Amino acid sequence: MKRQFFMGWVVALLSAATALAQAAPEVRAVRFGDNGETTRIVIETASAIEFNAFTLSDPSARLVMEMPRSVWSVAGLATGEGRGHGIVDTFRFFDSSGDMSRLVFELSGTATVVEQFTLPPDADVANHRLVVDVRRSEESEMQAASGFPEPTGLSALITNRADASYAEPERERQVIVVDAGHGGRDPGTSGRTGSREATITLAAAQELRRQLEATGRYEVILTRNDDTYLTLEQRVRIASAARADLFISLHADAAGPSSTARGASVYTLSDHGAGRARTRALQSTDWILENAPPRRAEVNNILVSLALREKRNQSAVFAEMLLPALETVGPIVANPHRQRGFYVLLDSQTPAVLVEMGFLTNSQDEANLGSASYRRRLMTQITETVDAYFARLDPSDSPPERHAELSPAP
Repeated sequence: MKRQFFMGWVVALLSAATALAQAAPEVRAVRFGDNGETTRIVIETASAIEFNAFTLSDPSARLVMEMPRSVWSVAGLATGEGRGHGIVDTFRFFDSSGDMSRLVFELSGTATVVEQFTLPPDADVANHRLVVDVRRSEESEMQAASGFPEPTGLSALITNRADASYAEPERERQVIVVDAGHGGRDPGTSGRTGSREATITLAAAQELRRQLEATGRYEVILTRNDDTYLTLEQRVRIASAARADLFISLHADAAGPSSTARGASVYTLSDHGAGRARTRALQSTDWILENAPPRRAEVNNILVSLALREKRNQSAVFAEMLLPALETVGPIVANPHRQRGFYVLLDSQTPAVLVEMGFLTNSQDEANLGSASYRRRLMTQITETVDAYFARLDPSDSPPERHAELSPAP
């Protein structure tokens, strides 16, 4: 959940925060070995780094490798995607948060991690290596061993200090702000048959609100509920004023007249955008500490940096959970988790994603997005992912099993 960060414990974290400025390591190769029951995954890096590997079983069997923020530099795989071997079907690299990157491996069946370790360069291999062995297992064994790990290091310290320093007033329901892109004098992009992005995003937002409210678990706020024009700043302020736990902005993409591009994508805040978000937050009175020490400016900057770090981590988690869910309904683009400095993502505390539901400039995507049935199925996947996301943050508050269009999600 969104955390409030207070001066008393932030000062103790100043030295730890310098880790955010370290140069990103380089990923140079991905290799596989297989003996039938066990598959070895080897990631070659330019420098020695720590990592953590774990499995996820829902909605599909996956292996996730988390590592410090890294640069993808694998020859022949510019998009960060590739085919696996043995138990691994495919993999995708996510350079997706302020200080963390992930490699996600789609598995051909249920499996568990046998061992994970690092190796230094030697006479045969010039790079450092991250090694994970996974073996085929029963579904029950994988489910028992799967799940996101507890935070460690700086993340754990932030969480523990926040819990000790501040108890956020309890709310019966999480607050989700759903932003229908464009509207009023800003119709957005247009489809080949004349469909308007602003009309489609509003219909999708209203359907998403209906499904989220039907769970009884969320308070849903629409930034607009009709064909009204709102500035980008107004949209961000709605989420900030509501102390939103999640912000979802819905859009439809566009490409040139000769392009065949189609499919969904999900955007989270980029490094450049984080700089803008930091500046915006520091100019807000929300971050001014009344009784701060003489180094108030430095402390305020650390407060904002830590809040942004947590926001970007949680935004990335939600995006990575959402993409495979969207792919069950329709196509997604290559390297679909993308980062930009979109203004609606700039709130420094609220986890936020911008979902491009498809390309209105593609005839098939336009037909899909113009279909109420298709939009309903797409919004069902977002709803299920919202449930799974909040269950991950607080497993004791997991949603009950649901039926029909509201089934479990990643």
